[in-house]
Amino acid sequence: MSEQQYPFALPLGTQISGYEIVRVLGVGGFGITYEGFNPVTRRRAAIKEFFPRGIASRENATQVVFAREDTDVVAWALERFRRSTTELCDFSHPNIVTVLNYVPANETGYMFMEQVEGETLEQWLRKKDKPVSLDELRVVLEPICDALEYVHSRKFIHRDIAPDNIMIRKDGRPMLIDFGAIKIIAQTAQTRAASGRSYGVAKQHYSPPEQMDEDADLDPRADVYALGAVLYRAVTGSPPVDADKRKNDLVLKGADPYVSVAKTARIPLPQAVVDIIDRSLSLKPATRPSSIAEFCTGLKDDGVKTAVVKPAPAAKKVEPMPTPGFSGPGAKVAAPLPPAQPQPLTSDMGPPVASRSWIGLAAIGAVALIIVGVVVASLTSTTTTTTTTTTTTQKQLPAGTARAAIERAEKLASDGNHRAAVTSYAEALRLAGNDNALRVSALKGRAASYGELNQYAEQIADLTEVIRLEPNDPDNYAHRSHGYYFLKEYDRAISDQTRAIQMNTRSGYYYSLRGRSNLAKKDYIAAVADYSDAIRLSPQTALYYARRGAAHGYRSDFGRALNDYAEAIKLAPSEANYYRERSDIYAGRADTTPASRSADLNLAKADLDLVIRGKDAMAVDYEKRGLIFEKLGNRSDALADFRAALARDSNRSISRQAIQRLGG
Repeated sequence: MSEQQYPFALPLGTQISGYEIVRVLGVGGFGITYEGFNPVTRRRAAIKEFFPRGIASRENATQVVFAREDTDVVAWALERFRRSTTELCDFSHPNIVTVLNYVPANETGYMFMEQVEGETLEQWLRKKDKPVSLDELRVVLEPICDALEYVHSRKFIHRDIAPDNIMIRKDGRPMLIDFGAIKIIAQTAQTRAASGRSYGVAKQHYSPPEQMDEDADLDPRADVYALGAVLYRAVTGSPPVDADKRKNDLVLKGADPYVSVAKTARIPLPQAVVDIIDRSLSLKPATRPSSIAEFCTGLKDDGVKTAVVKPAPAAKKVEPMPTPGFSGPGAKVAAPLPPAQPQPLTSDMGPPVASRSWIGLAAIGAVALIIVGVVVASLTSTTTTTTTTTTTTQKQLPAGTARAAIERAEKLASDGNHRAAVTSYAEALRLAGNDNALRVSALKGRAASYGELNQYAEQIADLTEVIRLEPNDPDNYAHRSHGYYFLKEYDRAISDQTRAIQMNTRSGYYYSLRGRSNLAKKDYIAAVADYSDAIRLSPQTALYYARRGAAHGYRSDFGRALNDYAEAIKLAPSEANYYRERSDIYAGRADTTPASRSADLNLAKADLDLVIRGKDAMAVDYEKRGLIFEKLGNRSDALADFRAALARDSNRSISRQAIQRLGG
């Protein structure tokens, strides 16, 4: 951006806390937002500078200056800006932009935030060729509801919910950004300053009427109003009438110009959804839903009664609102992405806080095998179903036909002879000619066998051809993502999984696959979001809770991790891996929380006791328990466990070193 366009912006190349300013992302009445790049860590951040327009100016290119008579109010505002930023740094939710740090510099303050790559909800809605369905909107808004419930539980009100403050990342995850609390601080400074003027913080069309009142004590119903306005805009193509105009018309004309969504929506809506939107947009807070949870319940209600929706005229084009602080619009989420650098899915992925936390070693490896089995079984079942149907109607097939070759291949695969199966599938493809149905059946079967042989490049090639022949089947993308995952091309796996999710937003399994890829990629926030969606769609699947628990564990969010493992164990009490993994969480917390160290170590040991008493005990289980005994000061039991580990696996170097260390 040119200096003429943003005359008060910092010069490009200015350094703040190791980050170089590379461009201006946006300017508002309350500050300037930049993109920063750290040449050492190679990371980018969105950096919001406290620069309230009207009372701030720039001196010597970088220093922010205020009038002398405004010194006290500026000091007050900067302290509250720092405090609010610090509070936001404590927020940890997969659908809320991560606030990283507060940095004082240049006589002002800077909020460092995660740089979100993607597009705003407004941009996403505009690029659609036809009105979005309610199911598509639920995929975006239900996680935002969950994020707002989290915000409200922390005694915060967002104050600035609008389609330009909801971002959709390239992986499809919606994010809540740009809290209005910061704007309130700047506006108060502008109002109190002797030299300045105020810029209203209400968002036209989206803010509730009480937000215009400086003395109003806002509660969650203010955010309910704004979220209702967002949903109104999404289903009608235009935002609702601004609350200020509605109030004025009520006083001057005796009528509220608000038009019910039932008369303006461009898609059929259940009556419950119409009701929740209309109630949310009530001018009186007392008649709105009392919480975001109540709003979300109405949003999810398909009911049996559909509101009568009249065809609405084409929506008037509204210019997109600026979105300071975030990049956009991004590439389509299903676009192919370059492969990521391979990252091993082993114990080096464990929580950084614990030097001996084994989540990655036994837990993730075991789960990977579980998911491999599910994927391979799914691939195989597709082919087997076809064969069963055909065999029922045609008992004897000529030996030289493609169908006979497929049946031979399937028999070989079921016997575990996958190399011979690959050869037989190749023969089937030769005989199938232009019969696409037979070709698809043979390609899917061969892809499954290639997977069993760990020949993932060949598996991907076969499934790419399947996708060319059957482009509208989301399972094909999910199956191909399996090959990319085991080649450690996680971005490509995520691209395929995102495509599958777009085609079927109600499959918890697809979200779980993408969660697995994000877990391997070490994007733990994204993994939490994906497994949360998987749980929302399949709440009785223990594995999804366990995987989300692992993601929480990697982020040292031990409380949430333990809650998830408790749920996984409740659903699958005989699954030994969940006890192993929970033991790791307790051990990790013990290493970082001295006050509960002894209690956590004993809880970790208790979980391993259950595993070791079972039939699936492994050398690593004894080794891990031995380390816990050592930390508890129980030398004799520690030595016994280390010896038991070596008796089962003589290559356990940790156990051998421990025995030497303990003088055993």
